[in-house]
Amino acid sequence: MRTLLLTSAALAASAVLLPATAHAIEDPYIAARASTLGLGVEGGVKVAPFFRVRGIVQGLNVDYDDEIDDIQYNGKFKLGSAGVTADFFPFNEGPVFVSAGIFSNGNKIDASARPTGNTEIGGVTYTPDQIGTLTAKARYKSTAPYLGVGAEWSLYPAVISLEAGAFLQGEPKVTLTSDGSFSSNPAYQQSLENERRSIEEDLDKTKTWPVVSLAVGIRF
Repeated sequence: MRTLLLTSAALAASAVLLPATAHAIEDPYIAARASTLGLGVEGGVKVAPFFRVRGIVQGLNVDYDDEIDDIQYNGKFKLGSAGVTADFFPFNEGPVFVSAGIFSNGNKIDASARPTGNTEIGGVTYTPDQIGTLTAKARYKSTAPYLGVGAEWSLYPAVISLEAGAFLQGEPKVTLTSDGSFSSNPAYQQSLENERRSIEEDLDKTKTWPVVSLAVGIRF
C-alpha cells in the first residue's frame, strides 16, 4: 500500500512538471500494456472531452514461492483479467485522470509442497509418508472492481500513460489436499482443515492487489 501511495504521488507531481495535453475529442488509441496484473493490451476512446472508456486484457504466469507454517509451497500465481474502465479527466487541458472499472478476474494460485521430514500440519506432527504431497489452490472472486489514478501524454500519434490503483479481488478461497497414507484419516483431515485455514489467512494480504502500469500506444 505504501508503494501505491508513493506511485500516486509521483503521478500527481508528473502532471505538474510535464507538458499538459489538450483533451478535446481525440482519436481512439490502442496500446501495449505492462502492469502488476500482467502483460496485455488496452484500447480507449474519448466519448466527451473529459470522459474516456477503455477496454483492457492482461495476464501472466509468475512463480509463486511462500513459506506458511514452516512448509515451503512452490507453484504459479496465474494472473488473468479483462475488463472496462471509465476515466474522468478533472483538469482542463491536464494529463491526470481518475479511473473506475470492473474486471472479469481469473487470478489464481496453484502450489504444492512435499515435506522431507516430520512436519506439523494444523499443529500436529506427521511423517513425510503420512503427508505425501500437499496441493493448495486459491481462487478469487470472479469479478473485481478497480480504482486508480493516472496521467496520459500525447505526441500525436503516440500516446503514453502511467497509472496506479487497487484491484479489489476479495479474500481468496483455498482448498488443500494431500495424497499420503493418512489422507483419509479423520484426525488428519481435521489437521488438514486447520492448515487450510492458516493458508487462507496468510493469503488475505492479496485481496487488494496493488496495480502499477505503463502503457505505450498509437492513435488511429
